[in-house]
Amino acid sequence: MGVSELPVDELILYGRQLGLALDRKMGHGELLRRVRERQELLLELDREAMLDVVVWARRPVRASAGKEELAKQIATVGKMDLEGLGDRGLMALARLRGVPVRTTDPREQVEAKLRDCEPFWHRVRRKRREIVGGLVDRMVSGKLENGGSDYRFLPEESHEPSLKKRIAEEGFVGGIAQKLRGVADDYVREKLDEIELRIDRKLDEIDRRLSEWRDKEISNRLRIIKITLAASVIVALLSLGYNYVKHWSEAPSEPAATQVQPGQ
Repeated sequence: MGVSELPVDELILYGRQLGLALDRKMGHGELLRRVRERQELLLELDREAMLDVVVWARRPVRASAGKEELAKQIATVGKMDLEGLGDRGLMALARLRGVPVRTTDPREQVEAKLRDCEPFWHRVRRKRREIVGGLVDRMVSGKLENGGSDYRFLPEESHEPSLKKRIAEEGFVGGIAQKLRGVADDYVREKLDEIELRIDRKLDEIDRRLSEWRDKEISNRLRIIKITLAASVIVALLSLGYNYVKHWSEAPSEPAATQVQPGQ
């Protein structure tokens, strides 16, 4: 099924996975246009530059991952500490985040544009995640200092020897144990990656719903304020009109002109 044949919900999900900020209110035509623009951008971007971003952000991917898979991983990156990211990776990250940059822009200017284009609430959420992530990392690793290690890509599709060959080489118990150990390691690694992605998606969904709720709440309060101000103005005008009418109705009538008596 082509992109143009996707329902609106699936099109929005697909676009968001690629890092686009989409909304149902945009309509199918606008959604499709933005998704196709992102696909054209992926064709233009250098895959090695996108790999630089993934390595810098330490996202788990295979070295042979395609551009679309790399874009999906980069879309989940909220990191703004750009130290350690090369120039070509920085330019790719800026373009994927929709920042207007040119290849001739100096690095300092590109970094400044990236920081300026980050929404306020995204910055708040990123700071919160950095704090929570640091605490979790300390609890899990038991280290108080960052002892970063070299990045490693996920293993490619391996062509491991069959269970029959393992048993023949290592014996029945050894072959079974080795096979189970490998399966268990792959399973645990895969589940941990899934859990991390689910947590990120849930946090993004919660943040999105909170933003929508906040916007609706602000809109409702502004509407209430407008209604209150309009009612106040109407009451003030009515009060002013009432006082005006009352003043003129209570004013004494002018005395009749004094008639001149004859002979006076």
